[in-house]
Amino acid sequence: MNKFFELIEKVDLFGVQLSLLTNNKGTNFQSRIGGLISVILGSVSLAYSLYILVLWIENNIPPNINTKQQTKGYAEFKWSEPLIFLSLQDFTSSVDPFRNQNNIITPLLFTLRNGVIKDKPIALYSDSLLPYSIILNNGTLILNNGGQNEHTEEMQEYLLVLASCQNDYLQDDGYCADDNTIQEYISIYHGFLDITIRLNQLNYQNNKLETFQKTYYQAFDPKKPIYTQVMLKQQETIIDDGILFRNEKSQQFLNNYEIINQEVDNRFIPHAIQSMSENTLTLNISSTFLFRIDNISIVEEVSMPKLGSVLAQIGSIVDIIFLLQYVAFYYNSKLLENGLLHDIVTMYYPEFKILKPNLINKFMINEEINQFQISNQNIQLKYLTLLKGAKEKCRLINILYEISRIQFILEQQFGNSILQLSHQQGRKITKDQLEQVCDSLQESNYLVVKPIDLSNQEIKYPYDEPLTILIKPS
Repeated sequence: MNKFFELIEKVDLFGVQLSLLTNNKGTNFQSRIGGLISVILGSVSLAYSLYILVLWIENNIPPNINTKQQTKGYAEFKWSEPLIFLSLQDFTSSVDPFRNQNNIITPLLFTLRNGVIKDKPIALYSDSLLPYSIILNNGTLILNNGGQNEHTEEMQEYLLVLASCQNDYLQDDGYCADDNTIQEYISIYHGFLDITIRLNQLNYQNNKLETFQKTYYQAFDPKKPIYTQVMLKQQETIIDDGILFRNEKSQQFLNNYEIINQEVDNRFIPHAIQSMSENTLTLNISSTFLFRIDNISIVEEVSMPKLGSVLAQIGSIVDIIFLLQYVAFYYNSKLLENGLLHDIVTMYYPEFKILKPNLINKFMINEEINQFQISNQNIQLKYLTLLKGAKEKCRLINILYEISRIQFILEQQFGNSILQLSHQQGRKITKDQLEQVCDSLQESNYLVVKPIDLSNQEIKYPYDEPLTILIKPS
């Protein structure tokens, strides 16, 4: 156990500088408590550092994100998988109006290029897997407000209209329901038309796009035509995932959309389509949806934590943890001070050696070996008084003062000439002294057994060394 405590003392990182007034041969004064604090702080700091590094490796540290909004004059968006869904929630009828056979309402998709319809519309129908639904599986939308050149394409938008069935637009084996069925269906309210678009968001942990859906609900009443603008909003995300230096990657995706509804006259949309088309069109339209790219987009700059910032974060927290070092420094300082003052007191009063140090090296009377025949409280008070005197005695100014008093006493007793001659005094090393040193070194390899009690015996040294004769025994 003692070896363990000695090891703890050796790992004390908060040892205080030893004073020249002590009898310790080390360069720093270290303690068990200081070593224990060093082990705890070091372990906590290492564990926290590893924890932060693991979070950083797994991209679990939140990145720095800077988001701004900008206006674009040109943008493109292409998709090749189901993106836009229109679903009818019919509360009054179980008939699917968008089916190919017995069709009641035909969804027609027009392509607008610079505001002009050049091609025939594409009829979209529901199927048995997704009844009451219209799906836009692929397409290209282009925003161009600055004119066409060799590097840009002309503006392209999609216009989806829900028109009463006409045989001119049917495909394959499709056919319209009879006129009575169509008129009966159009004459009543049918619930809600859900507009759902698949959007994306970036997962900062794995730098992959995640898909989610956003849905708007609007009333579907064929008697009241509604013109709806669906503005798709794009986002460009620039990711800097470099470890030390910048390494930028860019991704563009749809992150949101907005809808603007406007109720219009029965003749407005057919006349507008006819004016934009190069062909003659005769349609009875109930609802119209214009899909376009919004010219206001979001630019997001994502900077993943770099190694330098991670190390700075670790260093700042470790610095806070190591604020406890001042507790260890204070403890070691008090420990050293109490031990030093106790040694000074016992130089004058050896009886106080019976006092034993506690956890903070504060010396307390041992009741089992109290030889003073007085109360422990009085002994402790006397000891505290002596400690105050010892603290004053070991001050440098007091040491110089005491030396000056001794100088004046010697000067008064022996005169100045004796003190001046002391500068020339010294001990010459003789041949006998050197031989005694050699003999003592040769005999040091033999096992010597000495009596335990040497208090009444004169301690003999191999020779009288004036440099060490008055050094306090360790």
